[in-house]
Amino acid sequence: EPKVYVSPGSSSLLDGHGETLVATCTAERGRPAAEVFWESDLPGRTAADTQLEPEGTTTTLVQYVWAPTRDAFGRSLSCVVRHPALSKDFRIPYRLNVL
Repeated sequence: EPKVYVSPGSSSLLDGHGETLVATCTAERGRPAAEVFWESDLPGRTAADTQLEPEGTTTTLVQYVWAPTRDAFGRSLSCVVRHPALSKDFRIPYRLNVL
């Protein structure tokens, strides 16, 4: 079973400042690799990366990139992870704080 967590982007979400890394969802050391994606009704995009780890495990990282707008303050997106060791999809909500 992978260790799952969400990390915020390195900078604040500022209205009108263009595309920004909002957050990264990580499913660490899964065997087999976990399926990781973001659920959101915002017009963002994702970028995925997989890293082979020791002992045949895989770490999957999916970044969510979006151009922040003030009207999205308080809305949320969700990191979703699917893996055979999990009985159901694992979801982590991430609330947006747009300045």
